[in-house]
Amino acid sequence: MEATKKSKVMILVFLGAVLLLGALGYYGMYVMGKEHVAVIQEAIAEKGGVVENIMVVPKDESPFEVSGKGNTIYKIDYRKDGKTLTAWFRSDNQSSIIKENEEWIFPE
Repeated sequence: MEATKKSKVMILVFLGAVLLLGALGYYGMYVMGKEHVAVIQEAIAEKGGVVENIMVVPKDESPFEVSGKGNTIYKIDYRKDGKTLTAWFRSDNQSSIIKENEEWIFPE
């Protein structure tokens, strides 16, 4: 195979591999987010509430004092007994070794 043709093939293979890995990473993050929403829905339902809004927030806007790169923090607004309440969930993303355990904070 000619050198220029070989280099073009190698570049195309490399770009294809990068695109495939990117798509797999995106899909994995999408599935993980859906799993977190299902866990949140279930936990709020167990408390007798109905989820109204789920929002991802930065660590400094949450009541959690510590959180690692492998955590996502969710602010959950839900309705229970005619009242709107807010719960917090620190999830484990399995994406980093710098993370804290999953934890919930519910209103008193």
